Amino acid sequence: PQGGKKLIPQDAGKYAERFPNVAPEQRRIFAGMLAGLDAGVGTVLTKLRDLKIEENTLVFFFSDNGGPTWQTTSRNDPLRGCKGDVLEGGIREPFIVQWKGRLPAGKTDDRPIISLDILPTALAAAGQTAPAELEGVNLLPYIADGNTNSPHAALFWRYGSKHAVRMGDWKLTDQGDGARLYNIAADIGEKTDLAGTDPARLKEL
Repeated sequence: PQGGKKLIPQDAGKYAERFPNVAPEQRRIFAGMLAGLDAGVGTVLTKLRDLKIEENTLVFFFSDNGGPTWQTTSRNDPLRGCKGDVLEGGIREPFIVQWKGRLPAGKTDDRPIISLDILPTALAAAGQTAPAELEGVNLLPYIADGNTNSPHAALFWRYGSKHAVRMGDWKLTDQGDGARLYNIAADIGEKTDLAGTDPARLKEL
């Protein structure tokens, strides 16, 4: 709600009708939005198949930010934070890639990447070389050619006064109230601040 008015995205209402038993209303609307998204993706993929270009098309599916906000009455466990944060709950998101005949199906890769990698990857798929100044990494060697290294030495985020950096399993976050240090591999919920026990790593990040 903004200014006391409920915001209902276009077409969400008709999809929300599929979920009469979902409560409260905002949650039902959100379910409708997801159903609409699913239908839209299905329409696009079906068209690619009908045109017989599915195996020659690189498809990315991802969110523009991390998990849900209070408006959708959703939970983000085990992650902490939500949209607008630089905690894992604000930046970690589904990222799905399909290129039939080139990329392996059903494979999961837990190495950190970022949406900036899409353009260099798409250029490489088209046989083009990305300009040197372009941020991001061509992911094809990692997901298609067996490169086992990490695509990124470090990743950075900034949202207003909030910022974060991740290097390997380590992450520094500042939500505008001071730097904190977490080991993401051992503490995905970012509950234990290690800044006081590992000042050298804090300084490095």
